[in-house]
Amino acid sequence: MVRKATLDLEVSVSSIQAIRLFRELAEEAGWSLERHEGSRLVDRFAIIMPMAQSARTLGLKVLNGPMRGMELTCWSETRGSSGAVNIASWLVPGGPDEPLFRNLVHHWVARMDRCPWRWSFGERSKVGYLLPVWRQSRRRFSDLGFNTKKSGWPVAAQGDWPGVSRVDEPAESEVVSSEEE
Repeated sequence: MVRKATLDLEVSVSSIQAIRLFRELAEEAGWSLERHEGSRLVDRFAIIMPMAQSARTLGLKVLNGPMRGMELTCWSETRGSSGAVNIASWLVPGGPDEPLFRNLVHHWVARMDRCPWRWSFGERSKVGYLLPVWRQSRRRFSDLGFNTKKSGWPVAAQGDWPGVSRVDEPAESEVVSSEEE
């Protein structure tokens, strides 16, 4: 049985953009997807006491291909009194060390319009400037092989995508033989 592991990334891009970019990459690879929406229980701190509240989630699940069973679920949660932190949670068969998953994440980040591990001063101030979220996000992206220093953005995608051969495309020899007839 394949081990599944989750990887939660705090990102500065919206949940909708994160899901859209993943959908585009999966469609280019020829993978079938299933959408899911739901809610998730998150903690919100009011002064010194945590309060449970519900956050709306958006997600996509891969139904076929080498990464069958992989899911991306995104939501926004309010950690303090205002502002929100966007979370992208990956459920990965075989764990986040899979080379195909690393290739996918590098292309996912390269297509973003802003640096996913960096927030503006205003965004950080609204949520909580001294929260450990900002450092943890940078460290998680660094663990995935990204240069998280200021000179590390924009990211150039490593390797080709899709990194897998598409099943639905005919081989070149089949195209040539059909044109001759």
